[in-house]
Amino acid sequence: MKLLTKISFILLIPILFGLNACVKEEQYPRIPYIEYGGFATGRDVMGKDSIGEIRISYTDGDGNIGLFSWDTVEPMKYNYYLKFMQYYNKELVEVKPVDSSVTFNSRIPILTPKGRNKNIKGDITMTLELYFARLLLKTDTIAFEIYIKDRDLNKSNVIQTPMYIIKK
Repeated sequence: MKLLTKISFILLIPILFGLNACVKEEQYPRIPYIEYGGFATGRDVMGKDSIGEIRISYTDGDGNIGLFSWDTVEPMKYNYYLKFMQYYNKELVEVKPVDSSVTFNSRIPILTPKGRNKNIKGDITMTLELYFARLLLKTDTIAFEIYIKDRDLNKSNVIQTPMYIIKK
């Protein structure tokens, strides 16, 4: 009986390793790819939209999305680019802050996974202060264009969200 157990155990180990080798790792292109994931708003005590949350999904084959804390000058100052637009005179027009130093762009922190497989995918949710932005709006209908860049400065595809009516 002990001999049969030892033989079974010896045969089981190569089978388990063989099954593990059959598991395929997902492979993504080295250039980031994004998809629109949704938009939601939060209202203030007056019932007006004061914050907005935009969600995108991403994939990247070499996992180099995200900026280090010391990346503070162009071209590494931002890696999440957002164009805020409003529907005005039957077209989407970019909303530009009065102060040219203000931007809707943002920074994604380092997302590089540990280990050998650097393929990554996930969701990123960015929060916008609609409270201040709505002061610039001439209308209540908004949309966004978004793209990201990785540390090699590879630019993802550009996505445009559907139009949203906000309470301002």
